[in-house]
Amino acid sequence: MAQLWTMKGLSWRELAKCTCRKSWDDEVFGQSARLAFYYFLSLFPVLLLLLILFDKLAHTGSNLRDTLLGAFQQVLPRQASALIAKTVAELNAGAVVGVGAAAAELGSAWGAVNGTWAMMTGLNKAYEVKEERPWWKVLSIAFGLTIALGIMGLIALWAMLYGGRAGKMMDQYFGFQAQSLLLWRIILWVVTAVLLLFSFALLYRFGPNLKDRRWQWSVPGAAVATTLWIGSALLFRVYENHFSSQRIYGGLNAAVTLLLWLYFTGAAIFIGGEANSEIEKAGASAHRADVGGSAERRSGGEGDRG
Repeated sequence: MAQLWTMKGLSWRELAKCTCRKSWDDEVFGQSARLAFYYFLSLFPVLLLLLILFDKLAHTGSNLRDTLLGAFQQVLPRQASALIAKTVAELNAGAVVGVGAAAAELGSAWGAVNGTWAMMTGLNKAYEVKEERPWWKVLSIAFGLTIALGIMGLIALWAMLYGGRAGKMMDQYFGFQAQSLLLWRIILWVVTAVLLLFSFALLYRFGPNLKDRRWQWSVPGAAVATTLWIGSALLFRVYENHFSSQRIYGGLNAAVTLLLWLYFTGAAIFIGGEANSEIEKAGASAHRADVGGSAERRSGGEGDRG
């Protein structure tokens, strides 16, 4: 695994330079805008669907709802999390039945699957391959990835819920409230980083149209994407603490902040894919035995990769 990070002379500086150049050539930020649009449209139907699910879980559902809002507050920019909290308060999950529930399911599925499909398209461009899989296979992969990412999100919520309960028990029996609060925040970010790392690796493993794909070749780009995502989240907090675009966007400022957060999330995903592609290109050109020739690994593309 350590060989993935050297690639016979490809330094981190060279990797960053090649990745930046290819990201610009492949219009990564334009792809990110498309991705942000789809996920913005799907976010609120997904929230409504979650509220419907939580409404069926009685007391546990209420705790999960509070945990979800707490996670948004920790991860999202302040104004974006306030917008989501306000929207969740306005949504009445108990009143959404029959056609309304079906509409929420269809809306969330349409937006989320289209967003995943947009990610797959962008990753194909990053890896310089053409989409030659039949449409039903692409749709199945997009749907499967969407479901897998959703399940990991629910697992994270359950982990945060019971982690919070464990923290309260520590406060009650050991009496170090400040320390447990700090520890809880650290655990939240560690869990988020691990889940993001696995989620990005999953996207890089199954998203692009590649042959003979191996898990270890998804890890470096996933680490890059996770680092960029966490860095952009922290920069958003610094920006909110010292600057404000309220005078420019007025009442739309919270929605714009959420869109920008989704935009930078998409950019992190695509840039991680570009980094993976550059690492594989370096490995193929060095004739590494564990990579193989470019023709064996790519099903098609804009040019030879070796």
